[in-house]
Amino acid sequence: MKYSRPPRARHNVRHAVITCVAAACSSAWAQTPAPIADPERALEALLGMEIEGASRRVEKSLDAPAAVSVLGRAESDALNHVTVGDMLARLPGTYITTSRSYSAVGLRGFNRPGDYNARLLMAIDGYRVNDAIYDQALPEFEFPIVAAWVKRLELVSGPASSVYGGNALLGVANIVTLDGADAPGLSLRTTAQGAGSWGVTGQYGWHRGETDLFIGVARHALAGETLTLPELAGPALPGGVVAGLDGTQYGSLLMKFRQGPWRATVVSQSRAKDVALAIYGSVPGAPGTRYGDHYAYGELAYDGPWQGDWRSQLRMNLSHSRFDGAYVFEDDAGSRYVNRDIAMATWAGIDARLQWRGWLNHSPILGIEARRTLRGDQINRDDDPGVTYLSRNDKTSQVGLYVQDQIRLSEKTALTLGLRADQVKSYDTQWSPRLAWVHRPDANEALKLMVGRAFRAPNFSERFYDDGGVSQVGNPGLKPEHIGTVELSWERAIGKDARLTLSAFEYRLSDLIDFVPFDAGISRYENVSSARTAGVDVDVEQRLASGWQWRSSLSLARATSGGGTASNSPRWLFKGHVLGPVGERWSAGLQWVAMARREGLRGPVPAFATADAVLRHAITAQQSLSLTVRNLADRASYDPAASDNDLLRVPRERRSWALDWRLAF
Repeated sequence: MKYSRPPRARHNVRHAVITCVAAACSSAWAQTPAPIADPERALEALLGMEIEGASRRVEKSLDAPAAVSVLGRAESDALNHVTVGDMLARLPGTYITTSRSYSAVGLRGFNRPGDYNARLLMAIDGYRVNDAIYDQALPEFEFPIVAAWVKRLELVSGPASSVYGGNALLGVANIVTLDGADAPGLSLRTTAQGAGSWGVTGQYGWHRGETDLFIGVARHALAGETLTLPELAGPALPGGVVAGLDGTQYGSLLMKFRQGPWRATVVSQSRAKDVALAIYGSVPGAPGTRYGDHYAYGELAYDGPWQGDWRSQLRMNLSHSRFDGAYVFEDDAGSRYVNRDIAMATWAGIDARLQWRGWLNHSPILGIEARRTLRGDQINRDDDPGVTYLSRNDKTSQVGLYVQDQIRLSEKTALTLGLRADQVKSYDTQWSPRLAWVHRPDANEALKLMVGRAFRAPNFSERFYDDGGVSQVGNPGLKPEHIGTVELSWERAIGKDARLTLSAFEYRLSDLIDFVPFDAGISRYENVSSARTAGVDVDVEQRLASGWQWRSSLSLARATSGGGTASNSPRWLFKGHVLGPVGERWSAGLQWVAMARREGLRGPVPAFATADAVLRHAITAQQSLSLTVRNLADRASYDPAASDNDLLRVPRERRSWALDWRLAF
């Protein structure tokens, strides 16, 4: 007998806003923050960093027409990060939530249960990672690469559709990966994480002249936790204790080759995740309910040098994703069967840009981007007996034309104006403007005022998932979502080794797409709500001459939707870390996060605070051994549950340990 359930709704995976921290040995992978002989170096590292994510060109972060938070390779490595989600969780205003199946990023108080980053654009070296079926790009082991291969993570807050097109409503997370010159030689990292859990990450870098090669390979196997879920308790599951059904298998590959201005990139990722929460009414405690995710893309890019007053850039890519969800159900006669959700997409894109510097006090960029989904399959069926409820293939295309100009009004003041027009098949032209005023009183201070607008077109799942009226009908008439924002940001040096960033913001979202009841036992997506989030981010960082460094942030936000407090929205978020040397060849660190109470679909989720710690020993200049303990006090903490399960709340990770051995050749 066919069950009734919502559509495929991808979910957040384990992990907390907490991961470890520590200094490391001086090998290519484990770099201890060295004592700073010249304090000016610390200030340059904090304020003089170059970024690419805000305007899709290299510029100083203080000059960028957006509020940008950055986490670099050395700091992330010292924090012992494993996933890109670990890195994102360190930045102001961000929080990672889990459904024990999928992860998601909350940003400035906005992250509704069941939303999977469709409103945050994630990019690898400027390549759009968000897929063609669900518009999602998830940060933990669902992401195509691991933290070890990241040179820096740039979080651009606020709308960026003026240069990126759709999905960049709340911001852009641009992951800049390592080149061979950044990490020459062969490095190996092995991890033991308790019974049945392990990880191996290897990388090789080579550079000579204008030729550069980087290869990274990762494999992780996580046994998961034994969960106590009282809502699932029954004769077959006494006390709601679920064991052996929370495991994860992950593999990833990154290859980059550069010859002069040309670069070729290949990325491939695979994940299999056991699901323990009896989602969509599947049998509690039954093995076999699991998710499979595959993602791969290849890109050829040309980043030409300046030829006179002109510079040209070209990118061409081909991508593929596949999702396979298996759910174990029981019919009225007590017989079990497997229902499958399958989603596959193949899409291609091209992006061409021109920069011109022949106009005094202007820095214009002109670009055109085209993307075509060659195939977008959605299938829902029972395996035995073979019954198909949904089988369709959709195609779409999108073309965007954008222009941006940075106008130098005076020696200390610049105005950035940007506009993009996107023509998405079946929709009216979407206009995305940007205005940013940047004032630099001196070399170590910036005051910014930003105003922008962005959009997100409905995805294939929202428009076309229709299982014949069993649980959901499609809605091809959905309209795009929109956001309008205003933000004021102030960044300045404090002394010669610290910086302060203060940002105040207001976001207004309209025509939000929600999953709502449509008929008896049937639901569909509709444009029914709006939301507003406003608040303040404060971020302070210091790097001392002794090699110690610390960073801490406090975020205050009030998010409302439908006249009440938005779900999964903390009023405050406090996080930070401190790390440094504690003796000859020894280093240590502590990382913490505290989050306010949040509203969930079935009631409130209490506030929590957790901390992680790392102790590392540099055996030689090429070897290190480290111990990481997550959730030191073994505190119970939770995230709001989504509509795919009957839980009141989803348990986050309890105390765990990891032993890492690193070797560089």
